[in-house]
Amino acid sequence: GGAALAVGPAGTGSSNPRKFSEKIALQKQRQAEETAAFEEVMMEICSTRVSEA
Repeated sequence: GGAALAVGPAGTGSSNPRKFSEKIALQKQRQAEETAAFEEVMMEICSTRVSEA
């Protein structure tokens, strides 16, 4: 991602709900990418096993 978000003191989050939701969305996107990469690796490792998630 090339978007750089300026993060101020912790107190500014409550006054800017839009920035907060953008931050949450960014974290969720990053989490989803990490999860997808992790699952891809796990499928390669456990291809012969049945994983119970």
